[in-house]
Amino acid sequence: MPQEFDARFGAKYSELVTAVWSSDEELQKLLEDPTAYARRAGLPVEQGATVIVDRAQPSTMYTKDEIMADWNSAPGRHVLHVPETPLIDPSELTESELDAVAAGRAPEDDNNINIVAVIFI
Repeated sequence: MPQEFDARFGAKYSELVTAVWSSDEELQKLLEDPTAYARRAGLPVEQGATVIVDRAQPSTMYTKDEIMADWNSAPGRHVLHVPETPLIDPSELTESELDAVAAGRAPEDDNNINIVAVIFI
């Protein structure tokens, strides 16, 4: 996939997860109709596809590659990982990582920092 698509997907995914972690109302909307919610959030939902929400709490953070692979894993189905709670505390990030997340960009030496944006609630 083009890098531009990856960056756009990462930003939209981060916004969606942050909204859900920040609001019980947003969580309810997601759970009521995940496919429509993902589309409204700007995620690329294939025509006729269903979005499945995975609320399992992983032991480590998902990488960007894992999130993308699961989203595109099966025709007609997208898996959207939205863990119950964030896995990292913003106080654990370096100043440059916080700046990158706030700016919506990844440092050149870290492809996965875009996904770190999902930790902010």
